Amino acid sequence: MKYFFILLKFISFLLFCLILPSLAAEEGKPSSLKSYIDQFYNFKVEDKEAIRPPPRKLAIPLTLLPRDKYGLIDWAGSVRGGIISPISSIDGVEDDDPIDLLVLIKSKKTFMTDVLFPHSIHTYWLRCKNCHPDIFIQKAGGNSEMTMWDILKGKYCGRCHGKVAFPLTECYRCHMERSPRDKVEEIKNE
Repeated sequence: MKYFFILLKFISFLLFCLILPSLAAEEGKPSSLKSYIDQFYNFKVEDKEAIRPPPRKLAIPLTLLPRDKYGLIDWAGSVRGGIISPISSIDGVEDDDPIDLLVLIKSKKTFMTDVLFPHSIHTYWLRCKNCHPDIFIQKAGGNSEMTMWDILKGKYCGRCHGKVAFPLTECYRCHMERSPRDKVEEIKNE
């Protein structure tokens, strides 16, 4: 009787270890480590288009972008010329259209011309909340304490210019001489 129970345990063990796993394995699924490895490394995709990401536009080499008179990349000119057209956002949420507003910033020094700040090119790249109200007060004359020294220290315009936008050493990119007709337009826009 003692040997009978030992034999019964041995047969049960054989059934459990050898026969049941092969019966339980589903068709097409690996039943051993070797077959699993074979299926993994010999995997073939039936519909290759289903797993292929959509084609991406290639980046244009920086050498092909237009330069300004200082030899720097003219990003705004690249957009206006249709050479580049950045996407509105990473998450696909469309931004508002650029605001076409010119703001006259009076120079505190008589030897330097005033600045005519173009909102349109800035709001093309950035949302209004990037600058308002944390960097600039959204009111005519609201930033009267702004000085070139502050800008050079990284405040106001210096938050971007000199870092990701053209450098602050290019004074005449902002402080431009204007014709009398442009000055009349500036006065109308105030």
